[in-house]
Amino acid sequence: DELDPAAQKLLDEKWFERKGARYFFVVARASKTGTQAANRALSHRRANSVMFHIKQTAKDDPEVDKKVGLLWLGNEFAQFSKDYCQWNNSRPDKKCDEDAINRSAFVSWVDCRL
Repeated sequence: DELDPAAQKLLDEKWFERKGARYFFVVARASKTGTQAANRALSHRRANSVMFHIKQTAKDDPEVDKKVGLLWLGNEFAQFSKDYCQWNNSRPDKKCDEDAINRSAFVSWVDCRL
């Protein structure tokens, strides 16, 4: 739930790759290990870590709270397979497997209307 320098760098790169999209979507995940309550709390902290960093990066943007959507998922939700290790990540030199991919946060600019 703490962003290392590589995660901060990748997050900054994604934040500035807006390409006209309206919303920055953050999905924080939790692995299969541990209790449901502990995983929900950990996932929430992961999402908040991303949000706090974005607020520092976009400190001149008064509408950052309206642009960022957070979703935190505990281990009771679908777990990703190792196939998702092919996505961009902040630790390409580290082993990626189902445990690692489900102990992370995904971010992307999206453009949608409700």
